[in-house]
Amino acid sequence: MALRHWIVAVFLATALALTNGGAMAQGADASKPAAPAAAAAAPAPAAAAPTAPEAKKPDVIKRANDAFGADIAGTTAKWLKTLDDIENRLRKPGLRYTELDGFRDQLLKIRVEADEFWKKLEPAIRAIDEQVRNLPAVPAADQPPETGEAAQLRADLTFHLSHLNSARATLDHTHSRVNQEINSIQDIRRKNFTNNLFQPVQGVWSTQTWENVPAYADIAIDRVERTIGNWWKDSDDQSELLYLFGTALALFAGLSLLSWRWIRQLRTWTGEGEPPFWRRASTAAGVIVLRVLPAGVPLVFLYHAIGAAQPMPDKVAWLLYSASRSILVIVVVNALIATVFAPGRPQWRLIPATEGAAVRISGLMLALALIYGATTFIYTATRVVQAPFSLTLAFTLPANLLVALLVAAILKTPLRDKTSEGLPPTTWLNLLRVPVWLFTAAIMVTALSGYLALSRFLAQQLIVTGSILAVVYILLLWADGVAQGMSDENSAIGGWIKATGIDQKRCERFSVPMSLFLKFIVLVGAVPLILLQWGYPWADILEWYYQLFFGFRIGNTQVSLAAILAAIVVFVLGYFAARLFQSWLDTQVLKPAGLSGGLRDSIRTGVGYMGVGAAALIALSYAGFNLSNLAIVAGAFSVGIGFGLQSVVSNFVCGLILLAERPIKVGDLVTVGGEEGTVRKISVRSTEIETYDRASVLVPNSSFITGNVKNWTLRNNTTRVVIPVAAVHGSDPRKIKEVLLGVARSHVAVMTSPEPFVSLDDFTLDALQFKLYAYIYDLNKGLGTKTELRMAIIEAFRKEGIQMPQSGSPALPPEEAELWREALGQYLASRDDKKDGAADNAPIVLPRISS
Repeated sequence: MALRHWIVAVFLATALALTNGGAMAQGADASKPAAPAAAAAAPAPAAAAPTAPEAKKPDVIKRANDAFGADIAGTTAKWLKTLDDIENRLRKPGLRYTELDGFRDQLLKIRVEADEFWKKLEPAIRAIDEQVRNLPAVPAADQPPETGEAAQLRADLTFHLSHLNSARATLDHTHSRVNQEINSIQDIRRKNFTNNLFQPVQGVWSTQTWENVPAYADIAIDRVERTIGNWWKDSDDQSELLYLFGTALALFAGLSLLSWRWIRQLRTWTGEGEPPFWRRASTAAGVIVLRVLPAGVPLVFLYHAIGAAQPMPDKVAWLLYSASRSILVIVVVNALIATVFAPGRPQWRLIPATEGAAVRISGLMLALALIYGATTFIYTATRVVQAPFSLTLAFTLPANLLVALLVAAILKTPLRDKTSEGLPPTTWLNLLRVPVWLFTAAIMVTALSGYLALSRFLAQQLIVTGSILAVVYILLLWADGVAQGMSDENSAIGGWIKATGIDQKRCERFSVPMSLFLKFIVLVGAVPLILLQWGYPWADILEWYYQLFFGFRIGNTQVSLAAILAAIVVFVLGYFAARLFQSWLDTQVLKPAGLSGGLRDSIRTGVGYMGVGAAALIALSYAGFNLSNLAIVAGAFSVGIGFGLQSVVSNFVCGLILLAERPIKVGDLVTVGGEEGTVRKISVRSTEIETYDRASVLVPNSSFITGNVKNWTLRNNTTRVVIPVAAVHGSDPRKIKEVLLGVARSHVAVMTSPEPFVSLDDFTLDALQFKLYAYIYDLNKGLGTKTELRMAIIEAFRKEGIQMPQSGSPALPPEEAELWREALGQYLASRDDKKDGAADNAPIVLPRISS
C-alpha cells in the first residue's frame, strides 16, 4: 500500500514537471506547440469567451434597398457598366457629333440620377451613424459580455453603415468618371473642330478648279429650284401656304407702321440743345428692338407656321432656316448701325463721329452684313443640293477677301475731321483697331493660302461676334442711361421715384448698384451667345451655367452661386427690416417715452447694429456656412483681449463702426488730430489720410470714434467761399454789389441755392470794404473757383470803371481824408448820444469826394 502511494506521488511530480517545462518552452518559443501530455494535464478553462454575432447581411441589404426604393448595389453597378461602355466607344476614331451628343446625354442622365441618389443617401448615412453613436459602449475585457440582442443590433448597424459608405464611395467615383468622360467628349469635339478649321484646300489656284464653276453653278441653281418646286407641288394645300405668306406680309406691314410711330415717340426731344446721355442711351435698346420686330416676327412666324402646317423635307427646312437666319442678321446689323451712328440725326448718335463718317461706316457695315447673309445662304444651299466643292470654293474665297477689304475700309474711315474738334474722345475705339486689323490680315492670309475653312470662320466671327458685342455695348449704355435717369426728374423712372418721396441723394446712391446689376445680367446673357459662335455646344454651356448657379461640389462642400445670391437678397431684406424696426422703435416707443435725444439715439443705433448682425447671421446660414466657426473667431478675440490686444481690437471694432455708420468715407476731406487731408483708405485698424503735401498719415480708427473730427464733406461737397473786395471812396456801393453778384451768378461752379450775397463790412479811410459770399458745388475746386472769381471781378471792375485802392498809398487826398475823419467822429458821437437816451435823429452829412 505504501509502495502504491509512492508510485502515484512520483507520477504526479513527473506530470507537474512536464507541465511547467511545456509552459516555459511555450514562453520561450511561441511557435512551438505544447506537449500532448501537458495539454492533457492542464486544467480546463472555466467558460469559453462568447464570439460576436455576424450581421444579417441579406436582411440589412433588403432593408436598405426598400428604404431607397431601388437596388443600391445594382444601380451603382449599372452606372459603372455604362461608363465602361462609353469609355471604350470613345476610343474609336471618326466619331460624329451626333454620336458624341448621344454619349453626353447618357452621361448627364447618370449625373442627374447620381445627384438624386446622393440626396437620399446623405441623410440615411447620418441617421445610421447617429444610431451607431447612440449605442452603449462596447464592454471592456474585464466586464460582462454584451447581450446577444445588443450585439446583433450593433453588427447589423455597423454593416448597414459600411454598406452605405461603400455606396457613397462608388457615387463619388461615378461623379469623377462622369466629369472625366464629359471632358473627353469636349476634347474630341475640340480636336475635330480644330482639324476641320486647319485643313487646307488643295488646288485653290488651279485652273481645273475654276474652269467648271459656271456649269456647276447652273446645276446647283437647277437643283435648288427643283427641290423647292417639288415641295410646292407635293404640298397638301398650297392655298394654306399662300395664306401663311400673306399673313407674314400683313404682320410686316402692321409692325412696320407701329415701329415707325413708336420710334418717333422715343426719339422726340422738346428740351433745349441735344438730348442728355441717359435719354439717348436708355432709348437705344428699345429703338433697336422696334427696328428688328417688323422683319423678325414675320420670319419666325413663317418658319414655325409652315413647319406646323405641312411637313417639310429636310432640304427645304434647311434652306428656309438659312434664308431666315441670313435675313435676320442683315436686319439686326442694319438696326444696330442706324441706332449707334444715326445717319442724318446726329443729336441721337451714341458714338461721336462726323456726319460723313457716320454715313460711310453705316454703308460699309450694311454691305458687310449683306455679303455675310448671301454667302451663308449660298453655302447652305450648296451643301443641301450636294454641289461640287469647286462651286463652294468659287464664292467662299472672293467673299472672304471682300469681307476683309470692307473691314479695312471701315478701319480706314476717320471718325473726326478738322472741323470736329468739339467731339468727345473715343479711346476704346482706337484700342479696338489693332485686334480688328489683325483679324482682317488673318482673313486675307488664310484665304490666299488655301485655309478657306479657317478664313470663313474668322470672317463669320468678325461679323457675328462683332454684332453681339455691339448689342452688349448698347445694352451697357442702356444700363448706364437707366441708372442716370433715376436721378433725373425729367425721366419717367426719375419722375416716379420723385413722386414716391425719395430724395435725390438716395437715388444717386442706389443708381450705382442698379447699374452694376443690369450690367451683370447683360454680360451673363452675352457670354453663351459668344461661346456658341466659337464652337462650344449649347448643352455644355447650359451645364456650366447650371453648375455655376445651382451648385458644384468641391470635395464634400456644395458651392452654389444661386444660394449666395439668395443669401444676399435675404441680407438686404433683413437689413431694411432692421432699419424699419429701428425707425418704428424710435418714433413709436422711445420718443413718446420721453427719453433724451442722446439715450434714444444710442438705443436706436444699438438696435440697428443688432438687426444688421442678425440679418448677416441669417444670410450666412442660408448660404450654407457653418456658424460654429464664428464661435472660434469670437474665442480668438477674447484670448487676444486677454493677452493685451485691447487697442488692436478697439481699432478693429472702431473700423467696423466706421464702415457701418460711415461718419467718414473714402474721398472725404477731414481734420483730425491736427492733420487735414483726404481719406484714401479705411482699414479695420487704421485710416489713411493724404495731406495737401501728398504725405500719407495713418490715423488709428479709435481717433475717429473717440476724438473730435471735422468732416468737410459729410453730407455733400458744397462749401462757401469768401472773397474780400475793396473799392475806392466815391464808388457807388449798390453798383459794386450788383457787379459782384453778377460775377458770382455767371460762374458755373457757383450754386444758385443758396444764392450768393454781398456785404459791406466797413468803410475805412482808404477804401470801402466788401465781401462776396458764394456757395460752390465742389469743395476740391474751391481754390480754382476763388481765383476765377477774383479775375472776373477785376475784369468787371475795369469794365464798369470801378477803382480798387492801391496798397501803400492812401486812396484820398489829405484834405478829403481829414473831412472823412470829422464825419466819422460826428457819427460815433451821435451813436454815443443815442445810447445815453438822446433823441437826435439827424442824418450824418458825408463830405463830397472829388472824382
